[in-house]
Amino acid sequence: MKLPHGARLNRLLAAAALVAALWGVRAELPAGPALHFLGAAALYLMFGAPLALVGMALAATLACLLGAGDWAALPAQWFADGAVPVACAWGMHRAIERIAPPNLFVYVFGAAFAGAGTSMIASLAAHRLLGASVEPFVALGMMLGFGEAFLTGALVTVFVLYRREWVATFDDARYLARR
Repeated sequence: MKLPHGARLNRLLAAAALVAALWGVRAELPAGPALHFLGAAALYLMFGAPLALVGMALAATLACLLGAGDWAALPAQWFADGAVPVACAWGMHRAIERIAPPNLFVYVFGAAFAGAGTSMIASLAAHRLLGASVEPFVALGMMLGFGEAFLTGALVTVFVLYRREWVATFDDARYLARR
């Protein structure tokens, strides 16, 4: 993995700080994980999988420094709120590239909206596998997944419209070429 230079590194650090701040806005469940928006799919779409994992690790560490996380649970939190959602977003992106036609709307709705929504559900499943009590799982996954999908989809749409170079997974030749 090659570390980014200059403006891209600044965007990665700013995105990690924004994700950490987003994690500070959360809902606590009794005997369960703190529920919050993830931002993992957005980082994946903006930087690719390796840098998204680094960004999520920075966000988890910064969240602990700011008091929104527990140092003892940092590896589990990074796994459930970072690695699993990034892997899910990566899988969704790869699946739509293979199956769906190369279309801007397919990218935005498939990779951004659907990828983010399923990454939230995958994160809740990972928390459940790690022993957290996430009840009722389906209702929480649907509600949080919709919010995550809307937030990530809107952000990626704005970036694709105004700053395509900020979205590493967006390919102008694939999605905007004349047919």
